[in-house]
Amino acid sequence: MIKTPTKLKISPKVDPTQEFIEIAYDFSNPLDLVREGISNAFDAGADEIEISFTVEKDCGESILKTIIKDNGHGMDLDGLQSFFDLGNSTRREDDEAIGEKGHGTKVYLNSSNIQVVTIHDGKKFTAIMDAPLRKLHNHETPDVEVTEEGTTERNGTTIIITGYNNNRRDKFTHSQLKDYILWFTKMGSCELLFKENKHENAILTLKGVDKKEAERIHFGHIFPNDSKKVEFLFEEFLAEAPKHYCKRIVKSGNLDNYPEIHYDAIFVVEGVKVKYGYNPMIRHSGYSAPSGAYTIQERYGLWVCKDFIPIQRKNEWITQKGSEYTRFHAFFNCQDFRLTANRSSVDNTPSEIMEDIRKAVVNIYEEIIQGDD
Repeated sequence: MIKTPTKLKISPKVDPTQEFIEIAYDFSNPLDLVREGISNAFDAGADEIEISFTVEKDCGESILKTIIKDNGHGMDLDGLQSFFDLGNSTRREDDEAIGEKGHGTKVYLNSSNIQVVTIHDGKKFTAIMDAPLRKLHNHETPDVEVTEEGTTERNGTTIIITGYNNNRRDKFTHSQLKDYILWFTKMGSCELLFKENKHENAILTLKGVDKKEAERIHFGHIFPNDSKKVEFLFEEFLAEAPKHYCKRIVKSGNLDNYPEIHYDAIFVVEGVKVKYGYNPMIRHSGYSAPSGAYTIQERYGLWVCKDFIPIQRKNEWITQKGSEYTRFHAFFNCQDFRLTANRSSVDNTPSEIMEDIRKAVVNIYEEIIQGDD
């Protein structure tokens, strides 16, 4: 006799501690901490941000202490819950928000202690998560102790991270931090070139581990000015003229097959002497570059962006031979890029949209190289 098949149901489960660890480690660049802190500050409406890295002694051990402070609108209890949750974002339906996945602040978990002090409309919350990384590796979900009190202090949030990145601090020198901020965070956005002036008055105060005094950094990526016309450069520099050439090409438009998708692009054609003139981080002969320096080949070319934050280089789109891409200092921004959880790639974007974007880039490139200059 054949028995009637038994129907069973399996409900997929998530191991929260393992997922927290995986997301935290997905942010493989320690400087991602800075990018996420700045993005959160801008999403909170801040126009004053302070970031400092210091080394303090504790029982003979050198401890890295990071402070990220902003004058944004702060967080209520729901916002604080979202801050520590995984995959929970209060900004998911906000088209103007940078943070949308609820993953970014998990980069802070790679530390020995996280303290958040946030003030929102007369309420002050102090939240402490102790030993998050150790607890996660012991398969414990770290708890957050929160205290609430009334206050007359102005809105804002201060995040204090202790022991980040196992106290390794070679990446947090002032020169490396400043370069990273002006290239790979919202503070270094190129949006001002497209009349997006919402953040133009934002100021960031920065101090790396090797500095005693902080530096004020103004909003916006640094681009060189256009050079003299080609004929005048040849008169002045002869055969060296191309090294001193600089020309900006700013374009905005919509994709051919997806006309609802908008893009903004800035292509700056730069000679090597122009790059040396404004970027102190480029390593070259006869120059003693600071820690974290890089070559032109390692940094320049075409960067695709979302929220005007560079995500990934696509130099193969503008290279026909050799290292031709090194002539370009180019950003292509599109809000329809779909990013990986750690914001390191746009390759989650549907292939048909990516192909249309590639064609738009090639059209701009072809227009540039066919020009008289």
